[in-house]
Amino acid sequence: MKLKSRRSVQAVLIVVGFVILSVPLWLKIDHLPIRLWDEARNAVNALEMFESGDLTTRTFNNQPETYNLKPPMLTWLQVLSFRVFGVNELGVRFPSLVASLVSLFLVFVWVFLSTKSKWFGFLAIGVTVTSSAFYGEHVSRFGDHDALLIAFSLLFLIAVYKYSITKQTKFLYIGSTLLAAGVLTKSVTILMFLPGVFLFLLLTKNGLPTLKNKHFYLSVLLFFVGVGSYYLLREFNQPGYLSFVWNDELFPRYLNKSKNLTFQEPDTLYYINLLVGGSFSYWFWLIPIAVVSLVLNKLQNNGFLLACLSAFSFLAIISKGTSNFWYMAPIVPLLAVFVSIGLFTLIKNNKKLLWISPLLILGCLFYPYKVAYSYALRSTEPHYNLEPYGISYYLKNELYVNNLSSKNYILLDSVYGFEPHLFYSKNIERTKGVVFERKHFGNIKLGDTLLITHNSTYNWLQKQYSVKTLDSINSYTKRVWIQKKAKK
Repeated sequence: MKLKSRRSVQAVLIVVGFVILSVPLWLKIDHLPIRLWDEARNAVNALEMFESGDLTTRTFNNQPETYNLKPPMLTWLQVLSFRVFGVNELGVRFPSLVASLVSLFLVFVWVFLSTKSKWFGFLAIGVTVTSSAFYGEHVSRFGDHDALLIAFSLLFLIAVYKYSITKQTKFLYIGSTLLAAGVLTKSVTILMFLPGVFLFLLLTKNGLPTLKNKHFYLSVLLFFVGVGSYYLLREFNQPGYLSFVWNDELFPRYLNKSKNLTFQEPDTLYYINLLVGGSFSYWFWLIPIAVVSLVLNKLQNNGFLLACLSAFSFLAIISKGTSNFWYMAPIVPLLAVFVSIGLFTLIKNNKKLLWISPLLILGCLFYPYKVAYSYALRSTEPHYNLEPYGISYYLKNELYVNNLSSKNYILLDSVYGFEPHLFYSKNIERTKGVVFERKHFGNIKLGDTLLITHNSTYNWLQKQYSVKTLDSINSYTKRVWIQKKAKK
């Protein structure tokens, strides 16, 4: 086979392999309704920006946002997505999907640059896509900030890697631009990679030359101008915004001393337990093997070293702050790169092991991939989610929505009455002019038509009134008519 033909076949196989491995990220991505918490808030932010055209200030209920304080990079992309796909779940989630596919491509490139092995590049993709911390809620398949953050983080780190190899100053400017994009996506989270990056530059003897390079300082200036311009403009348009950011995004939040938000006390081993017990459990056993490879090879692989230092410095920083399971998502692709390069480095001089490595990789990926695929294929909501998401399913269904009018009210449980359905109710108001106001228990009147989604609410209504069910989408979610007071 001629060299050109062989390369064409290899390119086709790479594309096919990439598509197959990526299936758990895009299969039925628009099936589940918008999720609590951040996705639901982001979706409303994007819908209101889509309507208002104000690209500077995120809003919620048409007021400047004071809870979801992150800059609007994701919101901008979701607004653009709405214009392409419409105001729906795909519109909310498509930017995250694209970012996740880019991340898979980047881990392949990172490993290939370090090893020249396509198979170990595919291993890195497989490890990433089969880790629940990557494909699970809040990350790759959902309209949260994390998928986009991961893509910008990987691009930034690859720019650092290329700079360490080539010494070309253009990568300083590319890196600072990507770092700014990461901050405009999810505040300071991407900056948590910097300690690992600085240590990497020192160990690869790039630290002092970088500090002597005037372009380093110009690139830092570029970063501060880009990020600072947005924050100052937002403060101008929304006075008090910077104060909210300080309390609810920066050190007071990290130390759990925010005036407005309260989190459970941080557990230093929280993320380690997640890695071992679920989020990275299929692959955690490869980490010590990669560490052995790191020691045996005396830190000679720059890509390997950067992945290691970036992942573990990020992990160390988040372990001291407030905890949420999705905060660890950015280190999953890095761990995938780390273990893939580590395994390759360990066996690269053993021709027999290299020869059978494709079979070993496919064998290791089979079951984790099956689990990830089954997650994406899931077509039914778990029973414990039918109450909180019941109204969302109701408002997604045109047959039910056509029977509604502005004289219908939403009544939620006073304790567990969260509102992931706001995206749907606001979109119905936008397209059909039907407004669904929320009723509270003390304001119920005879003759009200109420949309409810909690058994506790229905049981309470039955004790107080004679209630007629008009329609129902499941055993929890009903549209009821309040006829008269119940007999005592």
